[in-house]
Parts: sequence; structure tokens; C-alpha cells
Amino acid sequence: MSIINKMIEKIKGERVIRTEKDENKILTLTEGPEDISVKFNGITYSRRAKKKIFTGSYWDYFTPLPLLYDKPSILMIGLGGGTIVYQINRLYNQKIDIDVVEIDENMVKLAREFIPEDIKNINLFIEDGIEFLKKSKKKYELVFLDAYDGDKIPDSFLDEKTISYINNTLTSDGILAINYAMSFKAIVFFQNYISKLKKYFKVYLVNNPLGSGNTIIICSKKMEKAEISENINKMKKEDDNMHVIKGYNNMSNG
Repeated sequence: MSIINKMIEKIKGERVIRTEKDENKILTLTEGPEDISVKFNGITYSRRAKKKIFTGSYWDYFTPLPLLYDKPSILMIGLGGGTIVYQINRLYNQKIDIDVVEIDENMVKLAREFIPEDIKNINLFIEDGIEFLKKSKKKYELVFLDAYDGDKIPDSFLDEKTISYINNTLTSDGILAINYAMSFKAIVFFQNYISKLKKYFKVYLVNNPLGSGNTIIICSKKMEKAEISENINKMKKEDDNMHVIKGYNNMSNG
């Protein structure tokens, strides 16, 4: 066991189940008293609570968006360990069409252990997300962008050309939902990114869920903020998901 793995176990009471590493990164699948996590150089990329669907963090804010459509097709760019896939499969009885693009084969290996049954219910593409967008002919109601390299979105995904690719991939009433982690560098470029998004979408913000440092950016081609909130309120209300409903009811304009 590596020194890093021993430190994780000692500090957080977590048991390291599996490690995948190369010269640039160490990926770990860990199990703690209440949850299982996938980490990238110590940064939590995915978390699955053992006794409930919702995590209390940013992943939860993607889960109600399928309620905006009858039978949505979803494109997820960035699988991580697969928290959102896990949640959606358990929240919706009907099989939802989910295509997932993940560039990191080692991340996929951990995901197959993190959510073994759920991986079988998605269409998984191990390739670069931008290249996938360029060649895709399929239209999606929802695109989830959660692609990260360490603690930041790769610059290529912040480029206006990539935004245009996503816009072309969405249906006429489609929505792009982005997990934007507010690191120092990300804060500096945030308004510039929002300005680019506004050229193509109506932009709304679900700000800093539960103080996590993540902002969920909702980019809508057609739906207004009130319509989105109204449909999100159809979500079955439970103690574990009230932060999600409150977050959408209090969305601000980008």
C-alpha cells in the first residue's frame, strides 16, 4: 500500500479498495463508514452514500432535470466514478437513454467497481468529449458537462467553439447543465465564460450548493427560469432532496 493510501485511511477512516495510477495521477476507490468514493489525486470525483440516493453535494442538482421532458436522451461528458448515473437509475423507473463520454480508461475501470450494475445501463464511449461532439449526429434533450482535469474544467471545454458544438447537439428545447468548480483561477474566468454561454443560451445559476464551492450553470435554449423551477417542483419531496428543490427555486440569472 502506498504512503498516500495509508494517509487516506488514517485521516478519514477510509479503506482503499483499488488504485489506478500513471505518471500524472493517482486514482483511488475508497470505502468509508457511510459512503464509497472515487478520488483523483485526493480530490473527490464521485461519492455514493451507502444508505441513500442523494449526497448533499453538487451531483444532486443534475438529478431532477429529466423531469423537464417526457423521455429525455442525456449526454454526459465526464463520467468520473458515475455518481449521477447511479442516482438517475434509482430515481426514475423508466429506462432513461444515457450516453456517457469519458476519456480516462483508468477512471472507467474504477467506475465499473463503483457502480457495477449501472454501467450496464448506459452507452459508454471511451474517447475525448469534444471529438465526440464534433461527429455526433444524435440530438439530446440534456447535456451534462462534468469534465475535469484535477480541480478544473479543461480550457478546451470553455472555448466558444465547444459551446457551439454542444448547442448543435441539443434539441430545440434542450438544456446544458454544467458543474463549475469555483477554484481561484475559475473565479477569474467565470464571467467571461458566462458571456460566451449567453450567446447561445438563457443562463441561470444554482449557486454554491451547500457551500460546496461548486456552481451549477443551467443553459437553456428555450425554457425560462420559472418553467424550469415549476417542473423541478414535481420532484418527490423528501428530507434528503429539499436542498435541490430550494436551489432551483432560488436560481439567479447568469
